[in-house]
Amino acid sequence: MTHICLVFRYQKSAGTIRRTIKLGEGAGFEPALADIRTAAAASLGELLSEYENDLNGRGLDTKHVHDSVTRVHRLFAQTGWRRLGDIRTDAFVKWRASLICSAKTAKEYQVSACAFLNWLVRTDRLATNPLAKVDKIDVRGKQVRASRTYTEAELARLFAVTGKYAIGYQVLLYTARRWSEVHALVWGDLHFDQDEPFALFREGTTKDKDKCAVPLKVELADELRLMRPADFTPTDRVLRGRLANYELFRKHLKRAGIEHKDALGFVLHLHSFRKTWQTLGVRYGVNQRAAQEVLGHSDANLTAKAYTDVPALALGAEVAKVPWISTAGESAQRSAQKSGNPGHSASLTGILAQLIPFMKEAGSEELSHLPAFSDALWRVLKLGAGAGFEPATFRL
Repeated sequence: MTHICLVFRYQKSAGTIRRTIKLGEGAGFEPALADIRTAAAASLGELLSEYENDLNGRGLDTKHVHDSVTRVHRLFAQTGWRRLGDIRTDAFVKWRASLICSAKTAKEYQVSACAFLNWLVRTDRLATNPLAKVDKIDVRGKQVRASRTYTEAELARLFAVTGKYAIGYQVLLYTARRWSEVHALVWGDLHFDQDEPFALFREGTTKDKDKCAVPLKVELADELRLMRPADFTPTDRVLRGRLANYELFRKHLKRAGIEHKDALGFVLHLHSFRKTWQTLGVRYGVNQRAAQEVLGHSDANLTAKAYTDVPALALGAEVAKVPWISTAGESAQRSAQKSGNPGHSASLTGILAQLIPFMKEAGSEELSHLPAFSDALWRVLKLGAGAGFEPATFRL
C-alpha cells in the first residue's frame, strides 16, 4: 500500500503545532485537519470541560474525575497556557520542579496532564502528546506520609472514648475496607440472615469497580444488628452520623492520647485501619490469599509488603520459634553453668574419661585403693581447672 506522509503546520503566536498523518490509498484527510484546526483555536478550558464530560459519561468515579480535572486546571493556570500551542516540555519540567509537594503528588499531576493530552490525540484534536517523553518521578522511598499501624492498646483506647463513632472505626478495622467504601454502605448491603453474616461492597462503590463480599465478625454483626433502626429502609446509610471525617478523627486521636505522628515521622490516618487489619492478620495467622481478597488487592505483593507493618509483627517472638542447634561443648558448658561448676568442667569430663582405661588395667591391689585415689585426684583436677591449667599438659 502506498502511504502519503503529510506534515501540517499551523502557525500561532504562541507556538507551532505539527501534525503527521499517514493515509492509506483513497483515504481522506480533510476532516482530521479540520478537527486539529478547531482544537488549536479553542481554549484549553473548553477542551478540558469536554474531557470532563466524557469521563463522567463513561461512568468513572466522581472523585477521580474531579481530582484529575482539578490538577490539569491548576497546571494550566500556573503555567499561563491558554491554547494547545502554548504547551512546551521545558515549561512543564520547570513548573513541576517548583511544586512544593510530595513526589507522589507531583507524579499525579503529570499522569493527569498526560491522560488529558492522550485523550486529545485519540479524538483527533492533537497530533502527539507533547509531554509523552517527559520522565516520570520515581516515588520509591520518597513517601512523606509513611504510615504505621495501631497497636491493640491504642485501638482499645480509641474505641473507648469515641462514643457513637466507635462503631464506625470498628467497621473500618474489621472489614479492612476504604473509608469511602464503608461510607457508602447501606442496610441492604448487610446480610445478617446467613450462616456467616457478610457485608456486600457494591461494584459502584469500590475502587476497582468489582463487588466484594466481606464476612463480618460475629461481634460486629451483633453490634450492627442492634443499632439498626426499626423503621430502616434498605437504601439508608448504615453509618450515617457515626463515621468520623478526617478532622474529627484527629480530635479523637488526641482524646485517646494517641500521637498522630510518632518520633520517627510515621503517621496514623483513617487508611491505617486497613494496614492494621493486615498486620494483625499476619500475626494471628490469617491466610494470605484470604487477606488479599478482603483488602481487594489484585497484587499479592501489595498485601504482603505495603500493607504489612513489619516492625509491628513482634519479629523477636517469631525468630525465637526456630530451635537453637548447639555444639556438644556448648551444651555441656551450659549444663555446668546451671549446676554452678566452672567453665572448664567440660575439659574435666574429658580427663576423667581418659582415666577409665587406666582404672580397668589396674590390678586388684590397685583397685582396693581406687576410691581414695579417685577422690584425691578429683580434688586436684578441680583445683587445677580453677587455676586454668590445660588438661592436655596433665600427666599421671
